[in-house]
Amino acid sequence: MTRTTLKALWFGGGGIVATWLAVSPNTGVARVSPPSTVQHPSAPDAFEELSAQSTRLRERRAAATPNESTRNPFRFKSSKPLTPPEPQRERQIPAHVESPLPVAPPPPPLTLSGVAQKSGKRSAIITGAGQLYIVGEGETVAGRYAVVKVDPEAVVLRDADGAEQRLALPR
Repeated sequence: MTRTTLKALWFGGGGIVATWLAVSPNTGVARVSPPSTVQHPSAPDAFEELSAQSTRLRERRAAATPNESTRNPFRFKSSKPLTPPEPQRERQIPAHVESPLPVAPPPPPLTLSGVAQKSGKRSAIITGAGQLYIVGEGETVAGRYAVVKVDPEAVVLRDADGAEQRLALPR
């Protein structure tokens, strides 16, 4: 056996003995407990005290009447009472009134996804209605719009009525 092994056994054994002494009960030492300061009532006194308390609680409970709950934990609506619905009035359909100003067409449901340039000619990449269009100037998009101009960051489209719409790249 080497010295290192003997030292390990010596210290390991000493640690085990020290642990055993620390956790073992001290049977040889007499312990003195401090005197008890808590006074325990005798059984008849405790019974009378409990009876008096229960009587007081019953009287208190009988005197108080709880409010009826208006909250329903299974509903997400407020607990305010509902107002009765107003009687339904007959709907009058207004006569069609033509506006004096021409109404601009709604913007196209198209978005500009990008701009590509090849041999000095720009092409716009436009998406809309589940389709992808790669178009240059003079071509049509979705059968409704003609491409007027393709800039590096925007495209100008013209519909059949001559109204122009500008699509820009998203920021």
